[in-house]
This record gives sequence, structure tokens and C-alpha cells, in this order.
Amino acid sequence: MHPVRCLAVLAVVTLISTAAIDARPNRPAQVPNGTILGCAMCHNSSFGGDARNAFGLTVQNGFLDAGNVVWGPELAAIDSDGDGATNGQELLDPDGLWKIGDDNPGDPTQLTLPWDADSFPPPPPVATAVTVSTWASVKSALRDLVD
Repeated sequence: MHPVRCLAVLAVVTLISTAAIDARPNRPAQVPNGTILGCAMCHNSSFGGDARNAFGLTVQNGFLDAGNVVWGPELAAIDSDGDGATNGQELLDPDGLWKIGDDNPGDPTQLTLPWDADSFPPPPPVATAVTVSTWASVKSALRDLVD
């Protein structure tokens, strides 16, 4: 084989192996619902190993310990993509209480993406005069029963 071609093949193999080394397939399981979202949770592609998205940069810049993601109340409280919803709200663990090995929290159909500012949970229902007065009536009736 021509020396230039050998050098080109070596360069391609090096690039491929470097990308594979950078990707950490165990990391999605270190975040709530990460096993559902996969490598795209932190990377721009679903294969991982490429540039990190907003959530991935947050993790990279303060939430890794010995190469493992440190999920907890602090990371859950951050809004990595600036959409008004915290990472925890988007990953269905608003208080950051999920631990590795726990079942994924919440309904996976309600997941939103903590790296995508166009993906965020719907606002919580607003208490209306009807719901407040109805609840007040129920509480009052229960108090009357107890007294």
C-alpha cells in the first residue's frame, strides 16, 4: 500500500477509536430516564462521542466524579437549556432524589429534553376560584364531620 494511503488509513482509525473512547455508554444510566433518552442526553447525536449539548456541558463542567455523573438536587435544580424548566422537572425528578438502580421516575411520555429550549413541560394547572372554593367546601364539610 502506498505510504500516503497508509497514513490516511491510520488517521481514520485513530479518529474513530478516539470518538469511541470519548463515548461513555454507562452514563445515560446515571441520570433519571437516561436509559430512555440515551447518549443524546448529553451529546448532539444519539451515538455520543461528539460535541456536548447544553445539558452535557452542565454535567461536564461540574457534575462528574471519577468520570461518573453526579445526579442530585443541585444538577436537578439547574435549567441547562434556559427554557424555564429545571433539569429535574424535564427528567421527571424535580427534587433530584433518584439514585442509580432506581426505576425511572414518572411517565416516560411526559419527558422533555433538558438540552432543548423548545422542549419543556406544560405549566402546572392554575388554581381557579372554582377549584379553591370547592376544596374549601370539602375541607369545611370534613371539619363539621369531625367536630
